[in-house]
Amino acid sequence: MRSEMVPQVPFEEANVRAYALLLRIEVVLRECLRASLESEYGAAWRKRLPGELLKKIKESQAEDNRPQFNFVRLGPLYYLTFGELLTLLQQKHVRSLVERFGGECFLKQMENLFAPRNAVCHSRPVTLVGLKAIEALYAEVETALTPDGLARLVAKPDCGLAQNEAARLLIPALEEVLGDLPALPKAFIVPEVFETASVQFWWANDSLAGFSLHAVEAAFTLIRQYNGLPAGVGCAAIRQRFGEQQRVEKHLQSAISELRKVAL
Repeated sequence: MRSEMVPQVPFEEANVRAYALLLRIEVVLRECLRASLESEYGAAWRKRLPGELLKKIKESQAEDNRPQFNFVRLGPLYYLTFGELLTLLQQKHVRSLVERFGGECFLKQMENLFAPRNAVCHSRPVTLVGLKAIEALYAEVETALTPDGLARLVAKPDCGLAQNEAARLLIPALEEVLGDLPALPKAFIVPEVFETASVQFWWANDSLAGFSLHAVEAAFTLIRQYNGLPAGVGCAAIRQRFGEQQRVEKHLQSAISELRKVAL
């Protein structure tokens, strides 16, 4: 049976090229901005975003709470429009980041992308001049970061976790704690993925997560409590007594069993 060829939109090739470059530019800028804000304000950097933007971000994140579409909770900067992203880049506390890309000249080039970006986003043909402007800005970003640096940022955007992805990362961490527990080490590592997973929309209840959130949270609470025990000479007995009284091993096994329900 002969397959029918899908007709191509006359300006499809140029628009797809423009969109691909715009996507990379925006992902890179959001990731660089996140790193800059983290460096400036630490883990609480999200709270330093302007109030009106925080409100908008929360509203947009709430729209993702629709399990039928299998959304994941993105990083807060991914809920900002192109214009709002540009506004953040114009603030004084990220001046060093902007200077890295070319300073005021770079911001002007960003502003020039509004027209071709709107054309692409609304299925209108991007002009040759517009495509050239996008390509020129992408080349500047690549030069500033180096091709390898740009590739690393694009490969790992702050785009949330699905239930099965989180489970596949949490299980080995808990299994490592379970295996090391008899040796009574001074502390265990709490993986960053737990913090990321716990802010996903599906962490709201068991039916969305597909496993018992209480079991997993209980395991990590015990790990943190264990890490807070005295760690000096002769304190191993305290850690052993804690493990026995709190039944840490049982809680770890329970959490692992729950996570395996969705670790496909």
